[in-house]
Amino acid sequence: MTTIDGRGRVVLGVSGGIAAYKAVDILRELQRHGVEVRVIMTGHAAEFVSPRTFAVLSDHEVEVDQWSRPTEPGVDHVALSHWADLLLIAPATANTLAKMAAGIADDALATYHLAHRRKILVAPAMNTVMWHHPATQDAMAKLQSRDVQVVPPATGELACGDEGEGRLAEVRDIVDHALRMLPPRGVLEGTKIVVSAGPTREPVDMVRVLSNRSSGRMGVAIAQTAADMGADVVLVHGPISVATPLGVTNVAVNTAEEMGVALDEHLGDADALFMAAAVADFRPSAPSDGKLDRRAGEAAIALEPVPDLAAGIGAREQRPYLVVFSAEAGADHERALAKMRAKGADAVVLNDVSAPGVGMEADANEVWVKTGLDFECHIPRAAKSEVARQIILGLSGEILSRRASQ
Repeated sequence: MTTIDGRGRVVLGVSGGIAAYKAVDILRELQRHGVEVRVIMTGHAAEFVSPRTFAVLSDHEVEVDQWSRPTEPGVDHVALSHWADLLLIAPATANTLAKMAAGIADDALATYHLAHRRKILVAPAMNTVMWHHPATQDAMAKLQSRDVQVVPPATGELACGDEGEGRLAEVRDIVDHALRMLPPRGVLEGTKIVVSAGPTREPVDMVRVLSNRSSGRMGVAIAQTAADMGADVVLVHGPISVATPLGVTNVAVNTAEEMGVALDEHLGDADALFMAAAVADFRPSAPSDGKLDRRAGEAAIALEPVPDLAAGIGAREQRPYLVVFSAEAGADHERALAKMRAKGADAVVLNDVSAPGVGMEADANEVWVKTGLDFECHIPRAAKSEVARQIILGLSGEILSRRASQ
């Protein structure tokens, strides 16, 4: 089986604000995406959250006081700077930002900042007045001039009871930004993968649409897994009912036509396309500009076929490795293979949407993966994240071979 390297290495710096407790969630979310994390805290941060909490969760010693163990070397900042891909400071207080801007190194975190060799991301959190103070803004301008990236503070209710800008950004946004800054690692390192997901909506009138039950879960799982394996991922999705994945480029569309335009925009340098979206087969040929009124009695809606996006891409002379999905009422292998050939695809993923507990709107799936090279793999019922992992591992060799031959 193909092995997957870690997503990256992050030094998480925690400074002394009330939002320090949210750094625990940041640590766990980074780990969930395969990131290895080491933690450095300021002494004030340790007043809010115990260093032991971070030590247990990260499975590494947490540095707080450089001078607490006079006979032990503690953390070697130079060695750690060779190890880390990213320094993420969250929360970053006004005091820490000012130290960074001035080059002051009077605690463990400030000292490590001066030794860090690669990218830096800060997520400020403080009172609104402190955030807008000229000294803080000057420090931010100086740091940004040194290519320090920033996740701006959010606006809302602050710990002091004030309303305004200064609260720590959402954990999801901080982690998303961090993942984008990490170098690619893993089996798909250096590749670009495009994934389509979810339903399309074809307008009947100004408020009604034709759509389907696709939740987008399978496509989102494919996109997230590909990103975790090191690929540069673009997810083109219709109106989905699940959160979009972290560390990928998300492109939201509604209609099949919009999805086709978005795919064309991103396919030029793509190595593979996973067409997991449930694109409409038909659309109203003449949608109403207004709202249909039921008081008018029966209404007939003329439908026209929607162009087959996958088949159109499969027919191109220059195209990425194409994987189509075949949702069937029954595990009809011959129909799935016929669909793969008709669309000019390289592989097909068959799932039985009539089986209870799998497929559309479900958290689990059971699929068969088939290719034009007579490769077949049955993936028994499992969470869609695990199914996605096995699909990509099964097809990664062909994707990489296609990339190497071009």
